[in-house]
Amino acid sequence: MTARSFFFGFLLLQCFLLSTPVLAQDFVPQKFDKALIEESLRDQEALREEMLLEQAILREEMEQIRLEIQRIMKEIALSMKEEALKLKAELQGLQGETQRIKEEIMAALEKSKQDFAEGQEEMRKELQKMREEAKTITKEIKEVLDEQKEVWKHETAALQGSLVEARNEMNSAKADSAEVLKSSRTANSDFKKEKEMTMADSRKKSNAAMFEAGNTFKKSQNDYKMNSASITKELMADMMKTRKTMQKKQKAQKRNSEKAQQEVLAALKTAKKQRVAELKQASHRKKLHKKKSVRHKNKQTQKGAQIKKVEKRKALLKKTKTARNKKTEERKAEYRKTQKKSEIKEKKPKKQLESKKIKKQTKKTLGSKRSRSAVKEDSVSSQGRQDKTPEALGKTFNKEFGETKKVEEKAKKPRRKKIAEDKDEGVLVADASAKIPEESAQEKVSRFSKNITSLKNDIKNESGNPGILLAKLGDAYLAAQHFIGSQKDNEERQKVLNLSDKQDLLLGSYEQATWAYKLSLTFNHKSAETHLKIGKIYDEMEDGQNALMHAKLAQQILKKRDNSKGMKETQAFIEMLTLKYKGKSEKNSA
Repeated sequence: MTARSFFFGFLLLQCFLLSTPVLAQDFVPQKFDKALIEESLRDQEALREEMLLEQAILREEMEQIRLEIQRIMKEIALSMKEEALKLKAELQGLQGETQRIKEEIMAALEKSKQDFAEGQEEMRKELQKMREEAKTITKEIKEVLDEQKEVWKHETAALQGSLVEARNEMNSAKADSAEVLKSSRTANSDFKKEKEMTMADSRKKSNAAMFEAGNTFKKSQNDYKMNSASITKELMADMMKTRKTMQKKQKAQKRNSEKAQQEVLAALKTAKKQRVAELKQASHRKKLHKKKSVRHKNKQTQKGAQIKKVEKRKALLKKTKTARNKKTEERKAEYRKTQKKSEIKEKKPKKQLESKKIKKQTKKTLGSKRSRSAVKEDSVSSQGRQDKTPEALGKTFNKEFGETKKVEEKAKKPRRKKIAEDKDEGVLVADASAKIPEESAQEKVSRFSKNITSLKNDIKNESGNPGILLAKLGDAYLAAQHFIGSQKDNEERQKVLNLSDKQDLLLGSYEQATWAYKLSLTFNHKSAETHLKIGKIYDEMEDGQNALMHAKLAQQILKKRDNSKGMKETQAFIEMLTLKYKGKSEKNSA
């Protein structure tokens, strides 16, 4: 069974292989298949063209994006350079402040050195005084000793004289008896004892005086040493205090400088972020302005085409009207001829009167016709298309020749030329009288925007301190806001805002003015005028807390400057703010 199945399968394969090329040779594509192939090829070509167009559009868009990115990067680089220059200027100012602080520290150290030298000189003077006092004390001691020596010499001389006298008496009393000798001997011994006693007393007194003088000298030396040590300790303590105070001042100044640097960096970062946001907004506004300009151009082209169509219609209407007028005149002439013939046949005497009346009527109708044609030429655009039926022609005939008086009265009245607009065609309607206030407001808004843009360009190009220009920019923003607030109705304000949005004109606000003034304060810290301006802006915004804060800061700055006039103004402003916002603060607390 397996061999048979294998054999049959082999035969079937051979038959299949033999039959397949025959089928391939016999296959011929039909017309329907050719059309599908052609359509697929066309679709492929169209897809290729679309892909190529899309690639070209994408390349153009990528180039535009690349150019915009390069422009934005250049603007960012310029802003970074300007910020770096501002930082350099601020760092130079901080370096000057640190140099001034160092000079103050050196001056304080020099003063302390001078005080120390003066103290040393005073100590030297006191030492000299003590030495002089010691010398005087020693001189006095010497004088006392000399006096005691002289006294002792006088006493010894007196004793020698007494001894001589005693010897003389002894010599005279030799002849006396032994008792007299004994008495003389006892007297001599008593004299010697008295002499020894007097000498011992004098020595004791001199030794006591010398001991007291030495003690006083030692006490004076000890007192001098104690006073000098106490004075040196006090001077050292004062020096340590001055050093500690100077170190504290240096640390506080370093902290203040670091805080100022951090504040400046934070302000610059915020300014950078705001600048990037402004640039993004400006790019977005430019795109919107481009779109609006394109739309405006398209609208203008559409309006031009519509105006051309209306003019063509007017020309056609004029042509048709002239043709109608000619036909009506011909009919009138025929009608008059027929009437004349009939009247001549019926009544010859009445002919002359009627002919005169007809002549007068024709003159009147011609004058009214001219005035009416002028009126109708002005109002062709508002009338639209007219019917060309004979009934309409009859109506026009009756209107022109039957109502001449009314037409003349209407022609005498003053007319106003209006630009009509068909709703289907989209033509705008506007009076000439309504354009005058819009033009004045537009001029003011354009003047404000030119001033703001010029100040911004000056700030960008400023290489030094831009504080004054930033203050002027704040003034410009505030003036624009006051102009917007001066508009009485909401409709007028909306018109001004629409003008600024349509023409991309720059206007200001209270927030922009405060931002500009605060940036100017980063460069000019001690300007009381800017603080007062910010306080007034916050007062107009009904923010009493910030208004009082800036008014008090201005008052402190004016106190340091001793500006009495400015102090009075700020004090009056502060009192007004306190009275104004006192009730509101009490209500909020309640």
